[in-house]
Amino acid sequence: MAASMDSLKEKILKKLECLPDNAQQEVLDFVQFLEWRKENYQKSQLSVVSEELDEESDAGWLETDLSNLGSYEPYDWQPGELNKGLPIKYIPGMGVVIVEE
Repeated sequence: MAASMDSLKEKILKKLECLPDNAQQEVLDFVQFLEWRKENYQKSQLSVVSEELDEESDAGWLETDLSNLGSYEPYDWQPGELNKGLPIKYIPGMGVVIVEE
């Protein structure tokens, strides 16, 4: 395996030596891109998995049967547990909007 790697490296180096400077710069840029991609591959895979989990979670909530919510006791918020936010209202066709005071 090591012999074939050396052979491959030698072939690449011979080809590089024949290229003009601007083409060598392109090769260097591409090698740097390959290094960057290798370093960031795992991060990008984690991002894709996270997005898939978000979509599954959203789909699960959308399909949940909420018809028995009335059977639960209302939650008793404790002081400081719920911060005051901006007043909002829902307008069909627009969505949730902040109510100007």
